[in-house]
Amino acid sequence: MREDQAASGGLIRRAFRKRRWAYIDLLAILIGVVGGVGAIVFDRAIDLVSRIFFSGIDPASGPGVSVILYPIIGGLIVGPIVFILAPEAKGQGVSRIIESVLVGGGRIRRRAGFLLILSSAVTIGSGGSAGREGPIAQIGGSFGSLVGQIFRLGPTDLKLLTVCGVAAGVAGSFGAPMGGAIFSMEVVARRFSPYDSVPILLSAVVGTAVASALIGPVEALKNPQFAFSGIDIALCFLLGPLFGAIAFLWVRFFYTVEELFDDLSVPEMLKPALGGAVAGVGGYLLYGYGIMGVGYDGITRIFEMQDLSASADMVIFLIVLGLVKIAATSFSVGSGGSGGIFAPSLYIGFMFGVAFGLLADMALPGLGAASPEVYGLLGMAALFAGAGRAPLTCIVMIPEMASSYDRLPPVIIACVLSYATTQFLMKGRSIYSIKLGKKGIFIDQPQPVLRGITVGEAMNRDVVAVGSEMPLRELRDLIFRTNHTGFPVVEDGKLVGIVTFDDLRNVPIEEQDELTVGDVAEGAVVTVRPDQSTKYAMDLMYQHQIGRLPVVRSDDPKRLEGMITRTDVIRAYEAEAER
Repeated sequence: MREDQAASGGLIRRAFRKRRWAYIDLLAILIGVVGGVGAIVFDRAIDLVSRIFFSGIDPASGPGVSVILYPIIGGLIVGPIVFILAPEAKGQGVSRIIESVLVGGGRIRRRAGFLLILSSAVTIGSGGSAGREGPIAQIGGSFGSLVGQIFRLGPTDLKLLTVCGVAAGVAGSFGAPMGGAIFSMEVVARRFSPYDSVPILLSAVVGTAVASALIGPVEALKNPQFAFSGIDIALCFLLGPLFGAIAFLWVRFFYTVEELFDDLSVPEMLKPALGGAVAGVGGYLLYGYGIMGVGYDGITRIFEMQDLSASADMVIFLIVLGLVKIAATSFSVGSGGSGGIFAPSLYIGFMFGVAFGLLADMALPGLGAASPEVYGLLGMAALFAGAGRAPLTCIVMIPEMASSYDRLPPVIIACVLSYATTQFLMKGRSIYSIKLGKKGIFIDQPQPVLRGITVGEAMNRDVVAVGSEMPLRELRDLIFRTNHTGFPVVEDGKLVGIVTFDDLRNVPIEEQDELTVGDVAEGAVVTVRPDQSTKYAMDLMYQHQIGRLPVVRSDDPKRLEGMITRTDVIRAYEAEAER
């Protein structure tokens, strides 16, 4: 009989999982549609702001000195938005998405999407040097989180839908469904699993399809053919470590600038304007070469140059472009402006890559090396593979954006060696995880299973609470009736203590009619928050030799959300292992 019941229970669980999977897939498609539309809306918002700022510039005569003021004005607009209304819009947003998914249960404020579109569009459209992927990842992720909250999904599914939103937004923005999906898994979720991959891929493909249907295929890069010879393969073994070292220096400079602004004694709302001044000066001196904004126009200009010759002057010019873009991006985003660092990393990698190709042509004339532009694409892939700790993303996304998959081995070699180099130089960290490490969130360290399960996923929300005035004899009856051995003490909706069976047992039976819960309850309560890990909860229980912890709201340490016991943690562990 028991075997039949167990078999029946197994069938029910499998049927439930199949229905749940289909349900998540349908929501992933919905998120893909909105993510694709969000990518278009964001792109159009940037274009609108850009026309407002730059429409008066005559292409024939070039910009006036006033162009320096554009990013400063944009910073003055963004400052109040970022520091008053939406702190999550400050700086590069991918780190915040990672934090939300890994330790925040996938929850993002509902108003974040609109304010991100506004602040990021102003930062980029006014000439600040920043990318689209950070804001669009947050915009898509915020909608995925919103869908999960509306349908009251559990933390595991909520996190998954947040990642689906990231995939849809990035894929729709760059026209790269596979790249967007892998970016969301490798960089944001930081794991691959068969269960997660299907809805994430659905969202990415639908997001790309929607964006392509409404505005046409996205052509972020030109379409050079990856025509490589043996000498090029050999040069990739040099390019990879070199660009890993450049990625390390780029990340170090970025965070040096961010720390400079954190310590700067000026009003927080003015800092984006100060950072914008650097982008303005760089953009004025090198106008038309992509220093301002995302930078794709500068990449296109290099692609279309007829006199891209292997000369020392051209190599120096390309290196200067890369260095100025590093400075402009570090000051635009590090000062508190809203934007990403993926597209600027591609620009920097491209300029240094073309310079590498020209140097190879000068050093090895007549050996049939690939065109310098192709080395620019290799530089793109290698630089971000190291800086973002994302080799798979770059191996897939760069050829996808260029619509050319010819000769992938050179791309793989460059990305893997750059990644290996930065793993050593940056001690396993990335441009995203360093920011989280400053907040005490170390996502690059090997994590036990329980670190990946939040208290909110494991806790019991159906809590039996008692009041301070309850007589101990009633508490004794409650223990026998519910089979619970501990209860939170709540007064006027606030947690004021906890009482356990041990507290009752220490009181003689003849005195239990005279005393109340308030007389024996422990007032100094050890609590946890829903966004903390079950590993942390178990450590607390072991440290204090207790079997349960009240769970309180993150923004109110006296507001009870639930209870978590050792048994709850074990159940969550078993469920995660089974999933």
